Amino acid sequence: MARLGQQQLQLLEKAFIKRSPNVKLTANWRAIYRELEVGELDESEKYLCFASKDFDLLRQGVLALMGLDLRDLDFNVDRMAMSAKSHNEKLAKIRPEAEYVLMKYLGFESSPTGISTRTSLRIPLDEAQKHCHELNVAAILVVENLDVFDVIHQARLPQDLTHVMVIYRGSGHHSPIGVRHFLRSMVGKLPIIAFTDLDPAGLQIAHTLMGVTHCLVPQLALTAPAELLAIAQINSTDDFDKQAKQAKYLQNAELKNWQKLAVWLNQHLISIKQQHLLAHGLELVLVPYI
Repeated sequence: MARLGQQQLQLLEKAFIKRSPNVKLTANWRAIYRELEVGELDESEKYLCFASKDFDLLRQGVLALMGLDLRDLDFNVDRMAMSAKSHNEKLAKIRPEAEYVLMKYLGFESSPTGISTRTSLRIPLDEAQKHCHELNVAAILVVENLDVFDVIHQARLPQDLTHVMVIYRGSGHHSPIGVRHFLRSMVGKLPIIAFTDLDPAGLQIAHTLMGVTHCLVPQLALTAPAELLAIAQINSTDDFDKQAKQAKYLQNAELKNWQKLAVWLNQHLISIKQQHLLAHGLELVLVPYI
């Protein structure tokens, strides 16, 4: 089926609203002309010219081809809403995962949802916000990697960290956009804890996380770093070498209480993944940002 893309539709909207007498014949406008056959090429074939009657023809052509009205063009909808108007639901700006988060609960006497800690829920943002209030959630824990999120109940978390809503940071089918929207709504209401890889990239993720108040790190990194690095196969200097941009970010960022940790990571070429922290049963502690 013939279709016009979002950029082409926006060009049409601009020309329609402004009643532009002509437009430069770019590749997009050539494609539009082939689809709608409205307007006339000038002698040089460098411009597409419109008469006053052509603007109604453009609008009718877009309505027939795409189901969209140039007088009220709105891409800021989800795919279900776009599908009600157009055959191309992917024109919608709101991605299917942008209104959801993947979450689970930890540290409750009994499961609030009646499911085990091994099971996660994909829920709408408004329901996640409602649960935080109704279930007296004490903190939000954002986990960087999906496989660690799946087994987060195996982590040696601080004993006083209870009534936790655990959120997967997002990637692939689970959009980080939904996480950002959710955290934005929770800033200042609950502690937001980042659990990431112990390396420059992980600390950058924690630092840029919306509303973050703490990060989780192995206790040994603070009290006995030499003992931590003595564990066989736990640190990957090769992986650290791939994080030059992230290491530079830490050097220039305002890291407050995380500054010493960042310096240690960079000086000792540290890249310890979350999976290793769990595999070695390392005790994790909270480090406040401020």
